[in-house]
Amino acid sequence: MDDKMIKVEGFNDLVRDPTTGAILNINKSEIETAREQKRLRRQKELEEAELRESVSKLENEMGEIKNLLSRLVEKL
Repeated sequence: MDDKMIKVEGFNDLVRDPTTGAILNINKSEIETAREQKRLRRQKELEEAELRESVSKLENEMGEIKNLLSRLVEKL
């Protein structure tokens, strides 16, 4: 732990930065777990966005097919 950091009373894994007043978690295991959860959350959001885009494209293509079929039936 940096000597300049001030321990937060009652919390072994928290310190206060005297310059900014920020409370910091110094538990490396918790930090890594939080980073991994954030990475997984972002990956899931990206996959969901890609899925929404694919569904949207399929809807557009189905609309085009429907229009083409309607025009074909009109010509018969």
